[in-house]
Amino acid sequence: MGKWIERVRDWTDRQDGRLRAWLEALPQRTRLAAVLVIFAVFAGCALFTFGAALYEMGRENGRRIEIEHIRELDLRQRQDSINLYKYYDYGTEQESDGLPENGEA
Repeated sequence: MGKWIERVRDWTDRQDGRLRAWLEALPQRTRLAAVLVIFAVFAGCALFTFGAALYEMGRENGRRIEIEHIRELDLRQRQDSINLYKYYDYGTEQESDGLPENGEA
């Protein structure tokens, strides 16, 4: 496995050297033109993505947000669910430093 990784690393280093030599051989105006073309493609893609997002956000595919009104709270059902939970001692007994136990005042 180590030899295979070394071969791949050597191959990528050789390709990097070839690419750098080829780019350095280009005239400065050609390099500038290549950079500007790459930047223009990137800027076009970014503007297209931004415009498409704005268009979709405003359109919402014909859907509208449904507003749900506040309903009356059924307290009897809530009280029953509260009684299901009992006090559980997790075994964390500590000295109370003179304070009353179980929250008694």
